[in-house]
Amino acid sequence: MSNEQKDMAGDYEVIQSLFIGGKSLLIGYNPNDKDGKYMTCFKEINVFGTFFTKAMVSDDYLEIARLFSERLQEHLEKVEQFRAQRNVPLETLDKEHCRARGKGESLVGKLIILRPTSLAPEYRTADCQLGFATGGFGCAPNPRGRAVNFRELYSGEECRWNIGDVLGIADMEKLPEWAKQKVAELEKDRNSMKQKERGEAR
Repeated sequence: MSNEQKDMAGDYEVIQSLFIGGKSLLIGYNPNDKDGKYMTCFKEINVFGTFFTKAMVSDDYLEIARLFSERLQEHLEKVEQFRAQRNVPLETLDKEHCRARGKGESLVGKLIILRPTSLAPEYRTADCQLGFATGGFGCAPNPRGRAVNFRELYSGEECRWNIGDVLGIADMEKLPEWAKQKVAELEKDRNSMKQKERGEAR
């Protein structure tokens, strides 16, 4: 008898699992469930716990497998649209794209690079890795916490990461050309805004 613990989704044994978009898409099997032997759902984990959402059950494996496939295809189409809208080269940044962090240097205001492995596989690209650290206890040289507030370079969207997700401070000389241009555009907009504010203050 095997002592290996089975991966379960409720009372269903997980027989198929694929990680997409920050959550797992599952197929489960329970021959004793009266509502249906086969089940597909999403498994999501956050600070509040583990949740199984959008569950559908059936005695017909093909019906569940088809729904699993449709949900996967729907997500893949979203990723394709996401990439098409951004239209930047598919590349990943690593340690060689980072500069050394100065002694006592805070991350606040710095362009930082996230670890590829912290992102969902389909989003492990430079445009998702690059962003500005805007605050959080994890930004300090000797952090008292883990939080790093992050504003994505490409989109300006804001979210939160842990300091362990940060690969390092970006070396501007080693970044892709599109990223350098994006930083230059943001700097130009920032200077224009400062000039306008000074003009209004007169």
